[in-house]
Amino acid sequence: MRGAPKMNELYPHVDISMIRRLAGERDFSKFFELAATEAARAVQADGAALIQHAGDNRLQYRFFQGLPADYQKLASSFTFSSESGTAGVALRTGSPIFTQNYKESPYAIPEFIETGIQANFVIPIGPEDDRRAVMAIAWFKSKPIQPPNATQLAIVQLLSDLIYAALYRQSLEENLAQQAQHDALTGLPNRRYLLDHLGKILNQSQENRDHMAVAILDLDGFKPVNDTYGHAAGDQVLKQLAARMVTVARDVDFIARLGGDEFAFVFGSVQGKACLENLLDRICAILEKPYILSDGNSVECPSSLGVILVPEHETDAETLLRHADRAMYVAKGRKKIIDTPWEIFKSESLSHASRSSQDLGALFSSQLELHYQPVFDISRKCVVRLEALARLRDGDRLTMPSNFIPSLNQRQRRKLFDAVLEGVLNQVQKWKIENDCITSISINVEPLTLVDSQLPQRIYNGLNLYDVEPHQITLEILEQGEFLSQKAAIRQLTELRAMGIRLAIDDLGAAYSSLLRLRNFPIDEVKLDQAFVRELSSNLKDIAFVLSVRELARGLAVDLVAEGAETPEVINILQALGINQIQGYGIAMPQQPSDVPNLLHQLNSWENPPQKNIFAVAYTKHLTMDSNIIGLLLSSPRHLNAETLSGQISSALGGILACIPEAFSLYRKQLVLLHDMARHHDTDLRLPIKRYQELGSQLRHVLHEAARME
Repeated sequence: MRGAPKMNELYPHVDISMIRRLAGERDFSKFFELAATEAARAVQADGAALIQHAGDNRLQYRFFQGLPADYQKLASSFTFSSESGTAGVALRTGSPIFTQNYKESPYAIPEFIETGIQANFVIPIGPEDDRRAVMAIAWFKSKPIQPPNATQLAIVQLLSDLIYAALYRQSLEENLAQQAQHDALTGLPNRRYLLDHLGKILNQSQENRDHMAVAILDLDGFKPVNDTYGHAAGDQVLKQLAARMVTVARDVDFIARLGGDEFAFVFGSVQGKACLENLLDRICAILEKPYILSDGNSVECPSSLGVILVPEHETDAETLLRHADRAMYVAKGRKKIIDTPWEIFKSESLSHASRSSQDLGALFSSQLELHYQPVFDISRKCVVRLEALARLRDGDRLTMPSNFIPSLNQRQRRKLFDAVLEGVLNQVQKWKIENDCITSISINVEPLTLVDSQLPQRIYNGLNLYDVEPHQITLEILEQGEFLSQKAAIRQLTELRAMGIRLAIDDLGAAYSSLLRLRNFPIDEVKLDQAFVRELSSNLKDIAFVLSVRELARGLAVDLVAEGAETPEVINILQALGINQIQGYGIAMPQQPSDVPNLLHQLNSWENPPQKNIFAVAYTKHLTMDSNIIGLLLSSPRHLNAETLSGQISSALGGILACIPEAFSLYRKQLVLLHDMARHHDTDLRLPIKRYQELGSQLRHVLHEAARME
């Protein structure tokens, strides 16, 4: 019995090695170069270009391969109506358009005739409901004798399908990066984007940047709005606040939402204190106005602002925000006495911090204390590793890292890392002697410490001294902007990985390149930033992003740890997402070394928390199942087993959905459509899939509303 036909049997003229190269190419410009070369070769043309939508019903050239310089020069800055040209016809009809004599074509664009184009072959890219572009194959040296035959057409259409898949993947990655850097409610940049923005500015020399100011803004009386009118009303206030701030922002300014009702405003080009006060007065004036809710109610939420000037207070981004936050609370506290809603940070406390930092290096050997917090696998109910967290002890008082690390210079930070490393290795050796089953510890390392050329040797010497295996140590690297994309950083990561050290990227989602360039890093683990986890139970829209990150981690074959698992409700949602390795106060607080063995014993009998947020968990399970089903429908519909999937969905969700008639009705419609697609898997499923997705979105909206009432 003959098996399924192979690729070279279906497309005997296709260069299979080229297809394999296309499948492995992540850079889209290189991808198109390969695809266009193969498409032009298949029809014996000179080259090809990619034409994409440019907004406002316009088309624009994006990429070229093998085409004359005059043509590229004209086309690179040329836009035209999506209704005109052979490209417009192809997009409108959804069919390939072959023009054997371009000059005589009624759709010819005069400007291109002058470049010497003889003929072209335009192929639409994408299905009917998502036509993203066209591939325009062109002949310049001579006209083709005849149109492409069936085999040539099949090859070119195959390549256009691959281009569509690459464009679709690219848009998903861009959307993922957008979600990682922006607040879902207001659309403003989030805290991590703000820190990256500030970091880039502060890395510039003072001569190359203007004076600026950083303000933290907080609403007074926001909680009563939520309590009285509900969270939906609170969301309306926050969105109106964001819109107002955007209207007063200048081109040189930057606005971000930090979380809750707290925002940041970075003022660029501040020419002195008087200029700053004028900007603050403008903001306060527009924010003093009442907020009008959708039900007609009017609420007042005046704002308080704390501001710090730069470079008058030259420091790092986190410290700037902390000082601005301190000034904001001063402004909030004195409102009863002075009717001024803002406060500019004073520097007396900063000079004290600077003086005290000179002595911190000497404290590491005597007052440094390491506490350990477990990373727990909720499916296996066991601790997979411990994270070492630095503290400074002064009698009964512990100083947290956020209160002393910003004051350290780079030399002191490296010394701190060395002290933490030695303390961890010493502790691992003690636990080994005491026969405690603690084998893996993670240590935080900053990028500038990471690229120290002597770091691998110091780690190697420490491992030998304390008889610790390299795989027992994980270095958690906090990515800052584009830093880890530098060649020196990647070389250092590769050397450490070759030694057997485990490598993890901390706070995944905190920076653009941590998402899009993660595949270039030789890592074993990623840790999802707690900003995306901590409020999952109250912000279900973030669940889709977390699910995307889970799929990203699986695609890269690396472990995923969710930080910020602080409540039973969040743990329930993470469990429903299939994210098993979690860390946070909901599992355990950081412990002193002497308390760790007892903690591990307690966690051996850990039980799943009771499900109080059943609708939020149902929302999560449904989103996860829908994602898997749609992926199967898009990739391999003939393998769809509707009976099995229906049973799984019914088992997981049937009882809960039955409590909400509207949700249950949508659920039944989805099941009917699922069985119908399984029976007709060999037909065009694009419209049924789209309908299935719409039903799923409607169902989750109902569950979302039910969850808000829990």
